[in-house]
Amino acid sequence: MSLRETYEKKMQARLDELKTEFAELKDKADQVETNLELEYYTLIDELHLKLETANQKFHLLAQASDEEWDEFKSEFEKIWSSLHELVRSVTSP
Repeated sequence: MSLRETYEKKMQARLDELKTEFAELKDKADQVETNLELEYYTLIDELHLKLETANQKFHLLAQASDEEWDEFKSEFEKIWSSLHELVRSVTSP
């Protein structure tokens, strides 16, 4: 397996993991008290948008030519870092 294939497989697994965390967070928001509900849903909307952006960038990365791959990888890693930070800040106690 090439470095590119290994990286793409690893990042797909991470995206899938974040999608699961997102679903769990949404379920949690459905159960919180009303005064916190708006705050949770605002964060969930932001997470959803970032997750969709990361997913789109990942698909571009996977379809990129070898010449474009490093550039797409760099863009994807920036989005991934931002998304990962946001998820951690929301899910940490």
